[in-house]
Amino acid sequence: MSNQNQEKIVPNKRRVVFTFDEPSLESLEEITKTARFASLGETVKESLRVSRALQKQAGDGFSEVVVRNPKSREERILVVPNFGSPNK
Repeated sequence: MSNQNQEKIVPNKRRVVFTFDEPSLESLEEITKTARFASLGETVKESLRVSRALQKQAGDGFSEVVVRNPKSREERILVVPNFGSPNK
């Protein structure tokens, strides 16, 4: 299938190339393996979704996420980065 045909099928996709330093690439590869993502690209896409969700919550004034371990009932609080929102 030619690139022209692919663009017609999925018009909103674009190819993007990233350059990672070695520690960042190792981290990305580890996340891909641990989370069983199909590719590095899928890992980046999912990471962007999570980042965007946190960014939206930070923009709405939220600053913490509570996570719970259902087996031990232990809780931890994660501090949401500011993401440059004006509500400091």
